[in-house]
Amino acid sequence: NIHVFTARYHYNLNAQFFVESDTETRHLNSISIQHIANSIRTHGIGIMNTTINFIYQFLVQKFMTFSQFLYDDNIKSRLLKDVRYFKTHRTELESKYPYKRAEAFIKSIKRMGMTHGMDFLGAFRKLVTEIGNALGYVRMIRSGSLRYCSNATAFIPDLSAQPNFEEHAKESELPPATVRNFD
Repeated sequence: NIHVFTARYHYNLNAQFFVESDTETRHLNSISIQHIANSIRTHGIGIMNTTINFIYQFLVQKFMTFSQFLYDDNIKSRLLKDVRYFKTHRTELESKYPYKRAEAFIKSIKRMGMTHGMDFLGAFRKLVTEIGNALGYVRMIRSGSLRYCSNATAFIPDLSAQPNFEEHAKESELPPATVRNFD
């Protein structure tokens, strides 16, 4: 249910965790790197491949919607108009897009109508947020898998610090046949 997850949770890029945005209970759910590492430890490393494939398929759908939005005739014509304006006035604008033009662009988009109960710009913001949340989740899976692997490597013995069997066999006064067969 990646589509439900990306719509209901918000990603904190700096602390790398997700927090549930809307909940009917008095408690907020959160997902951190340690939760992902614990899930990998419990369910095995195979869940990562399945999860990444689902997220990839989800992102393909979202980027198709993203491109359809940008290729909408009304949006595309307005964007091309602003690009032409910016290119011709770049030096006098000091390569900074003017705030008044951005406000005019937002107003013109809002006048275009509604889709799914919100204006086009709100729907586009939601789409970009969902794409970002999906990419953040992939980043958390990577960090969680690295944490899982680093925790698991604590149980791998240090082969350079292994005791010498021959020396210990002589110290323990084992029969010479045991020490000799070791060679």
